[in-house]
Amino acid sequence: MKKILCCLVLLSFGQLSSQNFEKKDIKTIVGVVLYNNNPLPNVLVSNTEKTVLTNNKGFYNITAKSGDFLEYKHAGFRTVSILIEDITATLNIDMEPSFKVPNVNRPEILKLGRSTVGDEYPDFDIITIDKDKLNKEAITLTNAILEKVPLFFSRINNFNEPVIYLKGKELNGPVLWEIDGNIYDLPLPIDLNDIEKILIVNMKSDRCIIKVSTNLNYKKIKGFDVNNYYFTNDEYYNDDATPYEEIKKDTPSYLNAYKNALTINEAITIYKKQYDECKDFTNFHFNVYNFLVKKFNAPIKLLNVLNDFENFSKSNVENLKALAYMYDELNLPTKASEIYKKIANESPNSRQAYRDLANTYLSLKDYKNFWKIYNYYIEKGFEIDQSDIGEIIASEIISAFNKDENNDSTPRKIKIKNPIKNTESDVRLVFEWNTSEAEFSIEFVNTFDQVYTLENSLKINEALIIDQKNRGYNSKEVFIENLDTAPILVNFTYFGNKQYKPTFLKVTRYLNWGKPNEIKKIHVFEFNTKNIKTQLFKLNKKMLD
Repeated sequence: MKKILCCLVLLSFGQLSSQNFEKKDIKTIVGVVLYNNNPLPNVLVSNTEKTVLTNNKGFYNITAKSGDFLEYKHAGFRTVSILIEDITATLNIDMEPSFKVPNVNRPEILKLGRSTVGDEYPDFDIITIDKDKLNKEAITLTNAILEKVPLFFSRINNFNEPVIYLKGKELNGPVLWEIDGNIYDLPLPIDLNDIEKILIVNMKSDRCIIKVSTNLNYKKIKGFDVNNYYFTNDEYYNDDATPYEEIKKDTPSYLNAYKNALTINEAITIYKKQYDECKDFTNFHFNVYNFLVKKFNAPIKLLNVLNDFENFSKSNVENLKALAYMYDELNLPTKASEIYKKIANESPNSRQAYRDLANTYLSLKDYKNFWKIYNYYIEKGFEIDQSDIGEIIASEIISAFNKDENNDSTPRKIKIKNPIKNTESDVRLVFEWNTSEAEFSIEFVNTFDQVYTLENSLKINEALIIDQKNRGYNSKEVFIENLDTAPILVNFTYFGNKQYKPTFLKVTRYLNWGKPNEIKKIHVFEFNTKNIKTQLFKLNKKMLD
């Protein structure tokens, strides 16, 4: 159900801390610049005040201020621009080529369905076929094209249809067809009089695509069953996600010491002995914790490992976020709130920090402090706007308003009017990640195998990344209003975070959102390996019972 709501928040001033934190001044940024996983030397790294060159191993270090942009430039490569935050320390950059196609008669980029040929400008030939010179008496479009392109030949498939292959590259399979923006393995039954343009895109590597534009949209023609054709673009799911539990992860050698431990106490003794030597290893604390939780299934008894990580992390906001996520997953909101307080004091301009702290009070049903946090939020000049974090905060203020029965004793002062806000849904999902440089895509697959993708990357959505950094948030809200008996898949592909440590993704699932039988479930995922599509979970109507 969607409805207009007006919520008011507490008038009294509730302050998180009397300390007045300001952004840190000059800091040193270090990293390595790569291309195809190899160091790239002689890259210009610059801000408004300084320029440095990467060395022969691709390494650089440069001083910068929060709010600066660092630019990475190299001849033949696309310029990368990164906004520096007060928490930025390491930036490892993957460069991409920007080679220009020399022939001016070729389009620089050819859009093929939802993919792009020419993104990295590989070498290819383009053959244009004049529609007026097609043999209109030809039995099929395939036959008409075969008459015009000597590079092609055909074979008859099992359905007695001619299939086009590129001469000399038969082992690469038949050519693909793109018709009105959709890619197929066989051509549609097109009337030759409906054709507007034909381009043959012959990739010098291994692909050949016949691109056909018509004056109709064949996907929408009444009575035409597109399900009889095989889609190869990303509009439909290819069943190519690996369940998270099955993703192979490298096991650090220090974990071998725990394999023969028979009790938790024995394992803790081993942990204490190796602590000083191993504590600085990437992800040491979480690796030990997760390994022992899996072995002994007693997470609460292993909290000392997480406490050590808190002391080790000191004021590192990204580490502290990961720790708070773990406490959230363990349903320890009081411990999580202590971590979120630290984060808020370290990052006073981060809207996410205030939302996270307020949300722990909401979990504890401590509405008084929940309203205080948002009163302080407004006092600082922050707005509850239509950004991703603004939408999340609006949802949770509405939720708190509906759940807080003490309306008379807590006068409210913040108004939220949103006629299209989902106040009730089968599912509300909140995705949060601990590193601001994390790049990824989230894929939703519906019951018809259709795909909807959200991509959080500098290349695809630079404006979003800059907005996240300027406002200080790393989160996204998604509603699924009506679940079916068939499952909806939620997949995740990780592209990296410009650092050597992993990214932690917290996903909060609200089942029966806004309803009396609402259920909240939190799961934390750890990502280090890039470019593997991972199935996080499935959603279906049975889960709502």
